[in-house]
Amino acid sequence: MPVRIMTLCLLFCLGALAKDNSKPPERLTVFADTAVYRDNYRAAELIRKYCQDTLAAHIKQSMLIEQIASSGDNAQHKLLEERLNNLRISDSAKLAASRAEIDSVKSRAAPASVILRGDTLLTLYVPTGSLAPNERAALYSGRILQAAKQAVRTFPASTRGSLAVVDNGVSADIVIGETVLVNITDMDAHWVNSSRSALARLKAENIGSAFAAYEKTLGMWNIIGMAGLTLLAAALLFVLFKLVSHLFCKVIDRKIAEKRDTLLINGLRFRNVELLTSAKLVSAALFISKTIRFAIYAFLLYTALPMIFAIFPSTRHLAAMLFSWIITPLVSIGENFAAYLPRLLRIIIILVVMRYILKFLRYIALEIEAGRLAIPGFYPDWAHATYNLLRIFLCAFTIVLIFPLLPESESAVFKGVSVFIGILFSIGSTSVVANMMAGLVITYMRSFKIGDRIKIGEVFGDVVEKTPFVIRVQTVKKEIITIPNSTILSSNVVNYSAGVSASGVILYQNIYVGYDVTWERAGRLLMEAALKTEHILNDPKPFVLTQNLGDNAVSYQINAYTKRPDLQTQIYSEMNRNILDIFQRDGIEMITPQYKAIRSGERSTIAQRYAQTEEQPV
Repeated sequence: MPVRIMTLCLLFCLGALAKDNSKPPERLTVFADTAVYRDNYRAAELIRKYCQDTLAAHIKQSMLIEQIASSGDNAQHKLLEERLNNLRISDSAKLAASRAEIDSVKSRAAPASVILRGDTLLTLYVPTGSLAPNERAALYSGRILQAAKQAVRTFPASTRGSLAVVDNGVSADIVIGETVLVNITDMDAHWVNSSRSALARLKAENIGSAFAAYEKTLGMWNIIGMAGLTLLAAALLFVLFKLVSHLFCKVIDRKIAEKRDTLLINGLRFRNVELLTSAKLVSAALFISKTIRFAIYAFLLYTALPMIFAIFPSTRHLAAMLFSWIITPLVSIGENFAAYLPRLLRIIIILVVMRYILKFLRYIALEIEAGRLAIPGFYPDWAHATYNLLRIFLCAFTIVLIFPLLPESESAVFKGVSVFIGILFSIGSTSVVANMMAGLVITYMRSFKIGDRIKIGEVFGDVVEKTPFVIRVQTVKKEIITIPNSTILSSNVVNYSAGVSASGVILYQNIYVGYDVTWERAGRLLMEAALKTEHILNDPKPFVLTQNLGDNAVSYQINAYTKRPDLQTQIYSEMNRNILDIFQRDGIEMITPQYKAIRSGERSTIAQRYAQTEEQPV
């Protein structure tokens, strides 16, 4: 396919060489844009007024000079000379100011060029009658091109000198035979600070040279040379295509295919996930190779076409257009990048400074958290949360500093997108912000830390993770429960690990025993069961509380100290087994008797010790 495209381009260029398709433009129907040629018209008016002021000053000075010459009185003679000097000074200052204003307006004027085969013959700035500068340039370009074609067909080379300058009193016309090519007016001459005839002769020489160059491009040897250069460029392009094709098809693609059963047998994997199989990976590599190959074809073709088009005068404008499509964006990008460099440097400095500030704060936080740096009143578990809080504030401050320095930050689109993102954040982040603020409050409240055994509502377990938004608790059943920080802030938190460093945590269990067992006996047995349990401390000793005297039984509570609240499930289980063993060994049933209102005559439930005492009067 690239060879076919190259062949078509070659045939197109040869066709352009064989026939000159340039046509003289007709009278332009698009008049001057006031926004483009406003300064041209303004400068023309100023030049016209300057010429009038110059002529008026010359007339006044001439009249004074005649009066001075005819005056015989010395006093009057001196008076006239003084008036002449003042007039010259004032006229000179006025004309100098006008000249400066003209030069200022001329610097902003838009040019219109008269062109033959890409060569600029004349640059026009002022209008003539109803013709704007661009219309004059198009009209003169058409006349010159038509005259050049006619001259090549009919005139011998010696008649190139038939170009003449004819001054008709209003303008100096450049003519060839009976055809007027260009009209040079006084305004054109004043624009370049020259005379009308001198400017016309200079431009006539340029047109004659352009005619000679035009005829030379149509000569037989020149045609043969351009055709040879075209064929040479096409052959070089063909060779480059073949080299690229051989490199990719015979070398790179073959190497990729050989790797199918060697290096790429396992495909592309990320950890334990296979992203691409071996076959798909090879297919992807071959597709990338093909894409790169065709991209190189396009680059070579796009580079060769302007070179081939530049060989032929009739297609040089296409070469300039193709080059401009690449060069203009690159130049624009380069200029914009160079203009943006100061802001980019400020952004880099801000980012570097903030980065090292965050590094320093992180170092301080790690030192405090590790206990190597102590600050009175500041706990180590606050270090990480405080660092995260400061990092958020510093990142927000950095964004505020960088935002005005970003490209197009003042544009309406950029501001609209920023407002839209802010609205989305404010609407959708209510719960997020609430959880984050609750996380900060919980951190500084020091209700718990990672590893503590806690209870929040119905959730009971060990804290395994704390984040700015949630905490995760692992229950005794190895379940991971995620709790939002806002829920924790509004709930009661029971921390079983907070008092371990002192005397320990009290574990308690309620036991119901019938009235036939004395409280001394029940307390002794419960104490024995508690002390027999592993991880229960002997000092402080366990103690028993008689909590409630119910209708059917007495409620006792065994309280025991331990420093392993993380094992309280196992401790409770072992202590309950010990209570069962000891109570049953001592002949005490753990069932609670039920009574009715009518006595059945069975044995009283009063303890034996109380039953043996003297009966009390009714």
